[in-house]
Amino acid sequence: MTEAPLQTREWQQRLLATRDHLRERAPLVHCLTNQVTVNFVANALLAAGASPAMTDHPEEAGDLAAAADAVLINLGTPNTDSLTAMRRASRAANAAGKPWVLDPVGAAALPLRREVSHELMAQHPAVIRGNASEIMALAEADTRGRGVDTQHESRDALSAADDLLERTEGIAISGQVDRLLGRLADARNPVTISLAGGSAWQPRVTGTGCALGALIAAYLAVADTPLDAMICAHAHAAAAAEQAERTARGPGSFAVAWLDALDSVDLAGFFSDRLRLDC
Repeated sequence: MTEAPLQTREWQQRLLATRDHLRERAPLVHCLTNQVTVNFVANALLAAGASPAMTDHPEEAGDLAAAADAVLINLGTPNTDSLTAMRRASRAANAAGKPWVLDPVGAAALPLRREVSHELMAQHPAVIRGNASEIMALAEADTRGRGVDTQHESRDALSAADDLLERTEGIAISGQVDRLLGRLADARNPVTISLAGGSAWQPRVTGTGCALGALIAAYLAVADTPLDAMICAHAHAAAAAEQAERTARGPGSFAVAWLDALDSVDLAGFFSDRLRLDC
């Protein structure tokens, strides 16, 4: 497999315009997410220009999902009530035609999360976002993760991701090089986009992965295609991480600097230099 840079000026301009649309529209993103990271995810959405709603009460989840512009469902810390809320939110989002993201945290290691992920996938998430082990587990490959961490590289999950595209419009595989599978506008066949970048500090701060799922949801509300949404979210997170790393002295200062950078980072260089179309 060879790689070619994505130098189409029209596409780059569309991606930059999508970044502007996010801040102009401030889409409402309903997040049912990890209890450990809920505050960080909300702040990341605010910094990027979106409007977060973080309720996971079962009696509210369906109504809010139907009213929101996009939804994130993250299986980081499931309990009986939150799983009920996730089921109701996914059904409501699907019925209302609202795009939603499934982040199957820990699905490679824990059977309950894998079973719930398959149940939720029946409600047609626009994007499934996870590490390589999680994506492979959802495709029922013979794989296992270590807790919420991955034991595979993103390229190891490409075949599994291709199989999952029958049940979603986009797959985002996080790793040292992120791999994003989806369809270009007016195209029938899926493509794979590679994006390298970010900071080694990101895995040292809890919530950066959860926030990435939320950013994908936010961009789904304003992007032309799910593929554009995944590209914008991953580039936004990675570019902000590189900017934050230049001033950070450790994980704590990096977390604060990353939130600052989500507000201010310039994405033009990322779109012109970092994206690769695998062909």
